[in-house]
Amino acid sequence: MKQYILYITAAVSLMACRKSFIDLAPVSNQTTKTFFKTASDFEQGVNAIYDGLQSSKTYGKSAYYLMEVRSDNTDITDRGALAGVASQIDWFGEVTTNPFLSDVYAGEYIIISRANAVLDQVDGAAIADSSKKQYKGEALFLRSLAYFDLVRLYGKVPLVVKTESTTESLKDKRNEVTEIYAQLEKDLKQAADLLPAVYTNTAGYGRATAGAANGLLGKVYVTEKKWADALAVLRNVNGYTLVADYASLFNPATAINSETLFTVRFKKGVTPSEGNTFFSDMMPFSFFYNGAQYGGSQNNRPTKDLAAAYEKGDLRFAASMDTIYNVSASATQKGNYVKKYLDVPGATNDGGNSFPVLRYADVLLLQAEALNEQGYSAANGPGTAFYFLNQVRKRAGLPDKTALDLPNQSAFRDAVFAERRIELAFENNRWFDLIRYSKGLAIMQAHLQKEYNLSSPVLTPARLLFPLPQSEIDIHNDPVNFPQNP
Repeated sequence: MKQYILYITAAVSLMACRKSFIDLAPVSNQTTKTFFKTASDFEQGVNAIYDGLQSSKTYGKSAYYLMEVRSDNTDITDRGALAGVASQIDWFGEVTTNPFLSDVYAGEYIIISRANAVLDQVDGAAIADSSKKQYKGEALFLRSLAYFDLVRLYGKVPLVVKTESTTESLKDKRNEVTEIYAQLEKDLKQAADLLPAVYTNTAGYGRATAGAANGLLGKVYVTEKKWADALAVLRNVNGYTLVADYASLFNPATAINSETLFTVRFKKGVTPSEGNTFFSDMMPFSFFYNGAQYGGSQNNRPTKDLAAAYEKGDLRFAASMDTIYNVSASATQKGNYVKKYLDVPGATNDGGNSFPVLRYADVLLLQAEALNEQGYSAANGPGTAFYFLNQVRKRAGLPDKTALDLPNQSAFRDAVFAERRIELAFENNRWFDLIRYSKGLAIMQAHLQKEYNLSSPVLTPARLLFPLPQSEIDIHNDPVNFPQNP
């Protein structure tokens, strides 16, 4: 993977967004149809799509509330104006007006609308074929990532694949989940064919590649339980290796590495800001670090259950979280906090950590899962399920699992599930894994009781999806084609 540093350009204001969320007055008479002419114009348009990933509505903040805080991995500390609505997500008590629900929904559709603006124009553009392929591939990949998040969080959502007017968008319906996955498969296959394996110039560092598209497609197939299709495409994710030092994956200085297929990049110390809020959002209230005093909100806080889930000697623990921290130069306090994104910001809310979306370790574990689901095997040579699982464990300093430890398909399935929790902690995978393994309701019901002493709400299958933002329900006012989730 290579590095990209995104800057908001004039193209951002030209990208059409869903009118139910924002309605920007035009800064000129220029539209997306007249703006896109040169390769530089399309590059600005594509950069605007990436910029949507950095937003606080998506991977910059709100996404990890719906994907990690919702799970048994993390919780929040009641503090500040958003304490109540964050607690709703954590304790399964969210209302349809919860701002985290509307932020993520809006943020993902902003990404989609910006991608559609590029895709509407790129095929007919008078630019080099090589540039046309790259920009189209990137737009398809980024739109797919947004839809993959949406369909797993909300279920049926509008499948919008072209720029819409306000009138057209009000007629959108909630498409079937099967339609959305069919579009994901189609788009990611095309993106993998269009995108380069690597970029040969530094300006392309960090942009989506064929490996990222194949990796995401494999994850889509696993989510659909299409095990053979998943294996076929995951085996095409070539040229990546696990880095030796797990902690280095989360160091801003080494965010570009042999393991990362795709990551949302941030950079501190530039104007306008390209930094993130991870440090202030996740660090303890009073936190003494590198000789200076800081204060955070202590949200996305590791749970006691997660801390206890690490095996003795697991090297990932010290890189991922801690249970004690300095409140001054000489005093410490017990309390869990995330260390993966521990980067002193250049200023308030100006951190430089990247947020990993897809890593090769994830690909290895997905292959182990797909192989096992097609039939348990005790073999442990190259290319086997045990081989892929144990590659991840070796890097963590843990002993191999063998057929003596995992003697059947069910035991192996549980081992992969447990390994994914630790390996990918705080990377927005846990809630989706709970659902995908059909373990979410039982595990989270027990978690609410054990961690918070809560016996209510009683979790039902309806709780596996978030409600749609009430603003969307109200604007469409169409109970037949645009109903609320149960």
